[in-house]
Amino acid sequence: MNAKERARNRWKLLANTVSKKCQDQIFASQISYDLFNIECINTEWSKYSSCVQNNNFSAIVCRSPIIVTPEELMGFNNTGNVRIWPSEEVLAYYVLSNLDSFRDKTVLELGGGMSCLAGIMAALYGFCSDVHLTDGNPNSVYNVERILEKNVFTTKVTCSVLKWDQRPSNICHYDVVLAADCLFFDEARDDLVRTIAASLSYSGVAWVAAPKRGTTLYEFIKMAQQEGLICTVQQNYNTLVWERHSNQVLYNPSYDADSHYPLLISITKAAKIIDCQFQ
Repeated sequence: MNAKERARNRWKLLANTVSKKCQDQIFASQISYDLFNIECINTEWSKYSSCVQNNNFSAIVCRSPIIVTPEELMGFNNTGNVRIWPSEEVLAYYVLSNLDSFRDKTVLELGGGMSCLAGIMAALYGFCSDVHLTDGNPNSVYNVERILEKNVFTTKVTCSVLKWDQRPSNICHYDVVLAADCLFFDEARDDLVRTIAASLSYSGVAWVAAPKRGTTLYEFIKMAQQEGLICTVQQNYNTLVWERHSNQVLYNPSYDADSHYPLLISITKAAKIIDCQFQ
């Protein structure tokens, strides 16, 4: 099976998911690891809240007004407008569990979908110096703009469309880069790697949360290493997330860890080696 056929099959998988349930049911269904309490405000807006290390955090989030049909999924990357996927939920919780890593840092989220939940939490509570939220889909970015207007930030927060295969040559360098479940499509993986490499500062770190999903995660790591990036894969990176995952394995017969449980990849740049000649 070639790359195009694999990509087509992944689109069909997503299309079937949407066709089996209406989009309202998908969005409203409980997030896999139950890390956030979701309080419905009205048909569009919800309050996502979580208690982490005895501290309470929350953000007002809205669903995309765009109704994604199976046909649209087959022709365009609308996956970020379907729902907040488990990897984004887990990455957002990881951000809240490691807020010291964001203080005074510049932060970029790639492929954040309709919520950019991880980046939103960093902007609200991480005391960052600057946060930029991106997705390749204009509809997703429009929704993120609505979320930015609804929440109160003390940090500079911006959002824009960023297509990985059309990134600007003068892209800024960031201390922290976030990406959740962005490895699904084979044809986009190389562009994602290059975007991370181009946007990550030499002393920075990228955190990528994604399930194994066959060989997709390891193919991404291989590409990243070929680009000169150093990748460290963590399975048990948060006690509560690991506990919820373990319970799913034990008590949910339909739970497929390979397809659902997000591993965490920490990515840094290799140190530059400078040859010194001594007189």
